[in-house]
Amino acid sequence: MEPKYSVPALDRAHAVLTLLIEEPYKWKLSDLSKRLGISKSTLYSLLQTMERLQWVNRDRNETYALGSAVGDFGSAYFRQYDLIEEFRRAAEPVMRKLQESVQLARLDGSDVLYLAKVEAPSPVQMVSGPGVRFPAHATGLGKSLMTDMDAEQVERIFPQDALRKVTVHTIGSREAFMQELDKVRRYGYALDVQEGVMGFCCVAAPVRRRGAIVAAVSCSMPIHHWEGKKSEAIEEICALAKRLSTNF
Repeated sequence: MEPKYSVPALDRAHAVLTLLIEEPYKWKLSDLSKRLGISKSTLYSLLQTMERLQWVNRDRNETYALGSAVGDFGSAYFRQYDLIEEFRRAAEPVMRKLQESVQLARLDGSDVLYLAKVEAPSPVQMVSGPGVRFPAHATGLGKSLMTDMDAEQVERIFPQDALRKVTVHTIGSREAFMQELDKVRRYGYALDVQEGVMGFCCVAAPVRRRGAIVAAVSCSMPIHHWEGKKSEAIEEICALAKRLSTNF
């Protein structure tokens, strides 16, 4: 049965890559066409595109193997797990110093997806463990993760100008959210004052690899701790984000 939503070109590209994993520099275009049941004209266009994107590499004998971009994808896949381990080690002293929970998250569509959490020994906690999702516009993490986005990119994530109010303090429009991103760019960190969960505040900052934002870290705390710890939390979270960022 055909999937309800499918992109045939991606299915074909996947089939090509799977074959090249097993036997690099064996298959020419005509061989791939016969083996995969894809017409030569269709496969020619596909391979030209994949070669331009460096998904495949073609040698002087006109045979194909995996390209450098596939290696980059694989390295990035494993680096995200390296980042989680690095986060756990680096966030532990931050949590002990602040006595508040510290989180790591990435952007997934219009949501923040929590990857890891170093939890403070407190009976009052936000529900923000690994695998939990939360609307990006309602969190400091989401603001940090979207800091580098221009108006067009933000519109693609939030097609409607009205944004869902999670609490009475949540940003309610795309325009207001864009203004908030301007502040985050200026200060280098984002705040969430009861915007995602009533009674909780947080500070967040972006983690960069090769200049691109790949994740964000945050510290959340009950509002009655906020005024006393806000300045120190900002300093610690910005320093943590910097420690986890790399130029490679």
